[in-house]
Amino acid sequence: MIYSFLCATLWASTGIFVKFIDGLDVTQIIWGRFFIALILCLILIKSGLRAKQFILHKHPLTEHLLSCMMTGYYFFATFAFIYCPVAMAALIIALSPLFTFSFRLVIERVFSYYEVIGFIIAFLGLSLYFSSKDYISSDYSLQHIYIGASFAVGAAFLKATFSYFLRKKVLKGDAVDSSFININTLTLGVLFLGLYLIFTESSFELSLNNSYYLLGLGVVATFIPNQLNTMSSMKLNPTIHNIIGMSTPISASLLGWIFLDEKQDIFSLCAMFITVIGIFLSMQTGSKNIKVRGTSQNNNSDYK
Repeated sequence: MIYSFLCATLWASTGIFVKFIDGLDVTQIIWGRFFIALILCLILIKSGLRAKQFILHKHPLTEHLLSCMMTGYYFFATFAFIYCPVAMAALIIALSPLFTFSFRLVIERVFSYYEVIGFIIAFLGLSLYFSSKDYISSDYSLQHIYIGASFAVGAAFLKATFSYFLRKKVLKGDAVDSSFININTLTLGVLFLGLYLIFTESSFELSLNNSYYLLGLGVVATFIPNQLNTMSSMKLNPTIHNIIGMSTPISASLLGWIFLDEKQDIFSLCAMFITVIGIFLSMQTGSKNIKVRGTSQNNNSDYK
């Protein structure tokens, strides 16, 4: 579970690096974070021979689809924050556990009371936190809010789908090349955005400070959490992993307090505490998975 918490915390640092970057548009920033993270991934391949074997080796279609899901998640989440208020986008993306609940209920006919109650409490805490501040600006039109909300729902769905089906693949005993999934995720982002920047003839000029911040964005907020997300999705109950991900807005707020002097009041801190309670409640290892049909109860689910 430590990987999942680290993933959520490091993803939360995205806003800090983006705030410090000046003079680049959003597309350039996203491409830069993908490119730097991809270069670091390729550096970690120990030799050119291994890299060649890695690229030429045939991978299952499911691994390509999983990569596309995470690339899509990065795109959808970014545009969600562009088109609608930050608070609304963050809350909608935090709904990703609802999709894993649905997958488990429909596909496996099973659910956990602790996960459901923990999610409700965590989401209540997040709602209270965002309601304590005036996050919604009049600059957003209703049409843009609808577009942004749609992107946020898409991001939540892709994140939950990735976690659920990767975990199912591992539980079935299928071999999973996590390195390929991570590198392919970043490669797709670099290629698609690179083509966009070429066709729009976008100029890419970097100051020394922007180089440092973009490097931090690519390594700290992209490369490391991308690895941790895949590892967590392979080893942890997908619902719990996504509920832990609900701590990302809280971590972002705390980082903003430290680095941007965005102070928090008592009400906000209490709301954060409620969210944390919900997250830890969902992680109760003694929880039972209740079968929707039949009377049997399973105390030792593979999803623990």
